Amino acid sequence: MYRLVGIVFFMMGGLTGALAQPASTGSEREIVAHRLGADETVNIDGQSDEEFWAGTDVATDFRQVSPVEHADPSMPTLVQVAYTETTLYVLIQVIETRPDHIVANTSERDGPTGVDDIIRIYLDPNQTGRDAYLFEVNANGARWDSALENNLNERGAWNATWAASVSRHDNGWTAEIAIPFRELSLPSGGSDWGFDIVRIMRGQYEITRWAQIDRSLGLGNISNVGRLTGIRGIETGIGLDIQFYGSARATRVWPQAAREDDVIGNVSANVTYKITPSLTGTLTANTDFSDAPLDSRIVSTSRFATFFDETRDFFLQDSAIFEFGGRSFSDESNGLPFFSRNIGFADGQVIDLMAGGKLSGRTFGTDVGALVTFMDDGRDFDSQILGIGRVSRPIFGTSRVGAIFMAGDPNGDTDNYVAGVDFQYSGSLGSGNASADLYFLDSYTVDATGLNPANNMGHGQSYGGVLRWASSEWLGRIIAKRHEEGYNPQLGFLSRPETQHFRFNGAHFARINGPVFRVIENWTWHEFTTDLNSNVQSSVQGANVEGQFSTSDYFGIYAETIYERVDSPFELPGGVIVPADEYRMNNIGWWVGGSDSRMISPHFEGECCELLGGDYLRLEGNLEIRPHPKFSFEWGNNFQFIRLPTGGVDIYVTSVGATFSFTPDMQLITDVQYDNLSGNMNIFTRYRWEFAPGAELFVGLGHNADVPARDFANEFTSNVSTLTVRLGKTFSY
Repeated sequence: MYRLVGIVFFMMGGLTGALAQPASTGSEREIVAHRLGADETVNIDGQSDEEFWAGTDVATDFRQVSPVEHADPSMPTLVQVAYTETTLYVLIQVIETRPDHIVANTSERDGPTGVDDIIRIYLDPNQTGRDAYLFEVNANGARWDSALENNLNERGAWNATWAASVSRHDNGWTAEIAIPFRELSLPSGGSDWGFDIVRIMRGQYEITRWAQIDRSLGLGNISNVGRLTGIRGIETGIGLDIQFYGSARATRVWPQAAREDDVIGNVSANVTYKITPSLTGTLTANTDFSDAPLDSRIVSTSRFATFFDETRDFFLQDSAIFEFGGRSFSDESNGLPFFSRNIGFADGQVIDLMAGGKLSGRTFGTDVGALVTFMDDGRDFDSQILGIGRVSRPIFGTSRVGAIFMAGDPNGDTDNYVAGVDFQYSGSLGSGNASADLYFLDSYTVDATGLNPANNMGHGQSYGGVLRWASSEWLGRIIAKRHEEGYNPQLGFLSRPETQHFRFNGAHFARINGPVFRVIENWTWHEFTTDLNSNVQSSVQGANVEGQFSTSDYFGIYAETIYERVDSPFELPGGVIVPADEYRMNNIGWWVGGSDSRMISPHFEGECCELLGGDYLRLEGNLEIRPHPKFSFEWGNNFQFIRLPTGGVDIYVTSVGATFSFTPDMQLITDVQYDNLSGNMNIFTRYRWEFAPGAELFVGLGHNADVPARDFANEFTSNVSTLTVRLGKTFSY
């Protein structure tokens, strides 16, 4: 088996290398950063009145990515960069002679700036061509930051301490940005950086970019960006950050009498030390996750587990280091070896993170990551130690080869170990770009309870990959994965064990850019999941037509044929039994929505007509209202109507959200979620104020109640209320 897998990897890697030349590590674009003298300072006020800017290198040669690739922009953009030994400064003059064309709907920190006119900065200090820091500012001065990992995922929950200010004027707006070097993982010594700037004019949906003008790569790709040169002699201090949190939490369980432990205090700390400018160590104790947002409420009709994204800051920081397998798991999550949400959750319980340590960054040209966590005990298991290690190294320019190792079981039932290797290739092929993401994983499991000596060991592999090619007009993708018997990543995500999965996607993009339509897309998909003997368990074949109008409104319609083999009866929500049988279904669906650049942005979709031998109808509606840059409102409804021969069920899921931004650094956010089957409602209100750089006040108020759908107005029964007040401060040295 191992020899066969090795041969397959060698052949696929050789084929890819033969077809595609290594991608360039950078375009020809270059901008020189100006080193400020001892008598030169920057006031972050959105003005360009400092004298030194007049003699600083200017990047002006932007080109359209959309709607007309490589065309001149309708309005110019000017970018300049300067720095001191501690801080990077970027001045961006956004020319817009038609003030009524500027779209600026939000003032929220880390809010939906993507619905506005924005400037986005890409920083790749280590010139990886895959991983970068993203800093975004809209015309209101609202800030958004993110960590781009492996040209695939933008981790919006990653946060840095930085400043930005915007001023409006008759010719558009000017943004002035300050990013401390200590917030970034930097190469040792002086070096050129990967650098790019994107401008989005939302009202006319024009996207311009300074360096990487390649629509087929998408905006979340930095494989061919420009260079920022001239940065030398920077200082990040001794690289020590000490972050303290003090919190008080009051809990009231309404059916019970008040207790002494209803109010508790908590102190937590994070210590971060830059061992080198590009290698960071982090220690955490009694980690506080009280500010994590609610997960979206889903009432699933699938018999398989639902995948939820990570939202906790501790695990999102430097998460790119631990990414494994590329599109093998970002496009299809089953079999994922490391799923950080398993840390802190076990057997349906929330488990405290007592302490943890993390090492992340780059040394000797190799990306390294290590994470060890000490989990508290639960109702039915003792405390656990969980660990993961990851190394990867760039090859062929923007490609990568790496290995991963994990140990531990959050539930404490087994001693579980997983090890694997992966290869991620990216290069040009003809008129487009090709990529290949290949992986091999091996897991070993031993019963840790001593209760099952007859079956105390499991051993199995998972392997597969993704081949992808895309141009501005065409896209093709093939996924193939196999999870052998015994493959069991306890720190990962495996919803369908002992299966093979195959998928083909193809698409054509007609760039019309006419008075009515901007683009028309046609997609087709063919997906099969089989057992290890290649007997089909489920399949989906479908095609669609979707398009975007010149007004940025959009629509889509699709049809698909679905096959499901149910070997054992299972229960749908509401207690409806699905008998063991083979089911063939034919469904159609549609969606339509309005441009998110408007004050009112609706989205509606529906699907019918068959589900598991019965009738099915799904209707969804979402509405976003932004009457003022400081206030936004969101409403969503999901209705599913199921009628099977064994019974029927109606499912309603409702969510409401409101955000008020007093300033870009002070927000009040409320989320409400409800579904009719559980009759349960969650309300979570979060107030966050960053009253000084690195200093934050957080107040969270949560309430859980039962509200039966049959008498929603009169049967409101409170279950639990919580109030959390937390004060945090970061001391930097």
